[in-house]
Amino acid sequence: MSEPAVSPPRRHRLEVRVTPEQDALIRQAADIEDTTVTNFVLDTVTTQAKRVVKQHQDLVLSNDVFDRFIAELDKPAKSVPELVELFTKNPKLREA
Repeated sequence: MSEPAVSPPRRHRLEVRVTPEQDALIRQAADIEDTTVTNFVLDTVTTQAKRVVKQHQDLVLSNDVFDRFIAELDKPAKSVPELVELFTKNPKLREA
């Protein structure tokens, strides 16, 4: 027999107000999935949150746009007077 997976302790709490219809729907879905409301909500919300974060982290470019992007990166850097002034006024801290 394998031992059940041990989850880290849950120390944070989220509270959500729902309508009676939402409550009934969520409870019905949890029952259908044979899980608790808490686990159903956590699994569903976590899956959606991961999808949203990934969608905003990844930059997807077509081959043509990627080639143009790389070409721009390969160009020699141009001096930006405002940045030169900023770094002149705020030099890097001396390393220990």
